[in-house]
Amino acid sequence: MTMGNDEARETTIAVLAQIAEVDRAQIRGEDRLREDLGMDSLSSLELLSSLEEKLHVELQIEEAMNVRTVDDVCAFVLSHCKPS
Repeated sequence: MTMGNDEARETTIAVLAQIAEVDRAQIRGEDRLREDLGMDSLSSLELLSSLEEKLHVELQIEEAMNVRTVDDVCAFVLSHCKPS
């Protein structure tokens, strides 16, 4: 999908907030997915699946294994989106 970086980041954070059941305004880039947002492996898989669907990108689980923070998720997703 072709979209701007800001749009992709905002969509990523919105999906993350929904899955982690955290207020969007409370999410910070340095927040750790497991420790700070309480995500587990099942919610991480749900996150990947939802992002693929919303952003029309293909995200490989193997590539996402090193994703630890909100900023990591955004960078990972942006690396798979074509700039507009």
